[in-house]
Amino acid sequence: MPRIPYKAPAKGTSVVGDAIRERRGARGLTPLDQTLLNAPEIANGWNTLLGAVRTRNSLPDDIRELMILRVAARNSAVFEWIHHAHVGTDAGLTPQQLTIIRDLHTPLPSPTAPAPLSAYQAAALRFADASTYNVTVPQSRIDELKEHLKDDQQLLEATAVVATYNMVSRLLVTLDVGDMGAKSVPLPETEQSEHDIEVEEGVKLHVQVAKRDDSSPWLVFVNSLMTNQQMWDGVLPRLSKKYNLITYDQRGHGQSSVPPKPCTLEVLAHDVAAILSKLSIPTPIHAIIGVSQGGATSLAFAQHHPDLFSRLVACDTQATSPAANAKAWDDRIALAREHKSMVPLADVTVPRWFPSGAASEFNAGGRRQFFIHDMVASTPIEGFAAGAAALQGYDVYPGLADKLKEKKVLLVAGERDGALPGVLKGLQEKLSADGVDAKFESITGAGHLPMVDAAGPWLDVVESFLA
Repeated sequence: MPRIPYKAPAKGTSVVGDAIRERRGARGLTPLDQTLLNAPEIANGWNTLLGAVRTRNSLPDDIRELMILRVAARNSAVFEWIHHAHVGTDAGLTPQQLTIIRDLHTPLPSPTAPAPLSAYQAAALRFADASTYNVTVPQSRIDELKEHLKDDQQLLEATAVVATYNMVSRLLVTLDVGDMGAKSVPLPETEQSEHDIEVEEGVKLHVQVAKRDDSSPWLVFVNSLMTNQQMWDGVLPRLSKKYNLITYDQRGHGQSSVPPKPCTLEVLAHDVAAILSKLSIPTPIHAIIGVSQGGATSLAFAQHHPDLFSRLVACDTQATSPAANAKAWDDRIALAREHKSMVPLADVTVPRWFPSGAASEFNAGGRRQFFIHDMVASTPIEGFAAGAAALQGYDVYPGLADKLKEKKVLLVAGERDGALPGVLKGLQEKLSADGVDAKFESITGAGHLPMVDAAGPWLDVVESFLA
């Protein structure tokens, strides 16, 4: 929720507020304006700068909006994306081009091979991405862009657009302007909807659907313990180009209900079936994809609902919980309850998930260090405790091979995820020996959540399997 209150002075009572209203026109004061008006002098300077950047520069409208949207995508600035996507569309950006702008893990088109962008758009997108992600823009990116600019004024204007909207996005995200912190940047070319689905009395799951069209295959994603569905944000844009997507918060996590009693994997597997039923999703779906607890849930889904899917991707998980895990989870639950906070647990969990030495922006000191840390820290303690119960003393292996006959199975592990690569390789060998079409892939350099810290390589492996 917004971290400071909005200020909306009545017309005629604030010179700065009235000046902003004049620039905004019929829209009136936006939540961003009302946030800035907590400091009128900053709001005044902001209004002057943004007015010049948006309406008094010589860049083509599509180039300006394309760069703003890339900044929004790169910085997870949902408010910024939503308020500029329609402006970009009005300026001529197509849904297919918006998808390219939104996708952070597919190599960007180059000016020499720009499709579906123009050469000018490709150069501007590469410039905006470098400026936002690296700050220092390589000379080659500047030279690419200058091929399409009229003069040095336009280079200054392009640089100012990217710099200014990085400033905007950082304020929006830090102060949660517009109450968008729990939302993800929209996926172009899809119809998106949110649902609160009651799976049993008093238990609702928060579900998001991104539907491309009636003919596209369906994928369902199951997140790990102590995270929410936003953990899939890095991989969804690329997959949305071919598939209809369903993500949801597991019981006790994100915006879903905290269940009244401990979970089991069987219950969590039934939740997936309930979502498919209540949303009238055609089955069998193309694939269920889960990681960690979500991977175990996916294997349990195979045990209890084998007719509802064709392919299964289980990441960084195991079919049988080691005996020592029961005490380990009891200790973690006790730690959270003792401190009345999930922060201590986040402090010890995230370094284990993203091991030091791996090349990841999610390591300590990385630019997205707190992305997963905040998910863990914000998980309700009793939601975590109920979910963790499902990982104590389970065994979904007996009879699993029989349920997976006629299916395709991919087992994936981050290379640096402790013993799990060996565990999953062993599971693949046992399933294959029992006649299952099963593959194992290790993601080089990745930790426990390879779709987070190695999204590109993970997508390469998973897309090939899904094809």
